[in-house]
Amino acid sequence: MAARLVSRCGAVRAAPHSGPLVSWRRWSGASTDTVYDVVVSGGGLVGAAMACALGYDIHFHDKKILLLEAGPKKVLEKLSETYSNRVSSISPGSATLLSSFGAWDHICNMRYRAFRRMQVWDACSEALIMFDKDNLDDMGYIVENDVIMHALTKQLEAVSDRVTVLYRSKAIRYTWPCPFPMADSSPWVHITLGDGSTFQTKLLVVEDSYFARGLVYLHLILDSRDSGFRFKL
Repeated sequence: MAARLVSRCGAVRAAPHSGPLVSWRRWSGASTDTVYDVVVSGGGLVGAAMACALGYDIHFHDKKILLLEAGPKKVLEKLSETYSNRVSSISPGSATLLSSFGAWDHICNMRYRAFRRMQVWDACSEALIMFDKDNLDDMGYIVENDVIMHALTKQLEAVSDRVTVLYRSKAIRYTWPCPFPMADSSPWVHITLGDGSTFQTKLLVVEDSYFARGLVYLHLILDSRDSGFRFKL
């Protein structure tokens, strides 16, 4: 997932009606909003994998993590005899990541296909590139998206005490804190959902089709006592 760091010196604004509104203003909402250490907005393959990785990371065992997914919870009762044409190519590195929190075991117990040869061609010319790894390790794995999502959902359920998942919950606005802190202002990012509920978070990770790439907001504070930046997580 490509990530972008957004500092306090600017803001990103979404085009009208194309995605969540991202603004930079003084927050006037309720001070009783629940504050999460991390909010992952978007529960697709990337967002769910991120939430899983954080939920199983020992450094986040005492952190409050929230995953927001606009769609319903997907339940895969049993595998269809017909293979889905919605698949992902999983690199060995990604398989290692999925293994680190147990999702790859579920995938292996369901179905996947390793590949050792790849051919890429151009439809507008006769140009051809071939990649070959005969007698070597697997180049990667083709896995149905439903299978990956099922594995991630199972692992999220296992860490429900650390990762809260809200289905049918879509963010419609992200509000950055004021560039000049005030006594009655919050230092955290505020998230407004479609139903009007709001949350605050110290770290925001957005896996959203509007942005086309992940967006990470990390609050940086200049501490005059040591004249250096410190992370506030």
